[in-house]
Amino acid sequence: MTLVHNHFTSSSVIVTDPSLNAKICHFGAAQLCGEGGDGGGGRKPSSKITTLREKGETAGASEAELARSDSGEMQFQGVRGYMSPEFQATGVATQKSDVYAFGVVILELLSGEEPMKYRYDKAKGSYIRTTLIETATRAALGDGGDGRVRKWMDGRLRDSFPVEVAERLVRIALECVHVEADKRPDMGRVAGKISRLYIDSVKWSESMNMPTDQISVSLAPR
Repeated sequence: MTLVHNHFTSSSVIVTDPSLNAKICHFGAAQLCGEGGDGGGGRKPSSKITTLREKGETAGASEAELARSDSGEMQFQGVRGYMSPEFQATGVATQKSDVYAFGVVILELLSGEEPMKYRYDKAKGSYIRTTLIETATRAALGDGGDGRVRKWMDGRLRDSFPVEVAERLVRIALECVHVEADKRPDMGRVAGKISRLYIDSVKWSESMNMPTDQISVSLAPR
């Protein structure tokens, strides 16, 4: 059975007390929105409008709209910054588009930043859009010497994490957001890698004589 979330964002993750386990909510939203098929209704295919919403955008605010090119019945919606290139182009959600969104959420978790933001460029006199994927790629793969990922990480962590493990986790997230869907790993492989990183983090914490509850439980296997 193939399961596709189709609306996975950081706001789709809730943390339960007292164990602080992460849970995914909004699952099945695609089916509730009618995006899982015609449901036997026998409706004729028709062209619809794709609505791309900014994260945190309120109802009534301006929205960028694109005409859906395929003949799907129902309108689909997505949040900017989480949508894979192929989903934006076709409107077809797959497991690999969920993997893409998961990679973005991991980058959010590590950096403490939103997936997309605008900054004012004084030289050009205009706003420039930057994404977490771009900044993470420069930190993990670009020039600039050692310590790039450490500087890119959320400063509120105050270096209370193993840098090597963080660098490996960033690379896993970047694999998840590969522009080509076929080159993204499946979630089973991703979960296995993250579980091993969690174990390494616990070992690092023990070697530093730090309480293990300071290690983010969000990295623990479920």
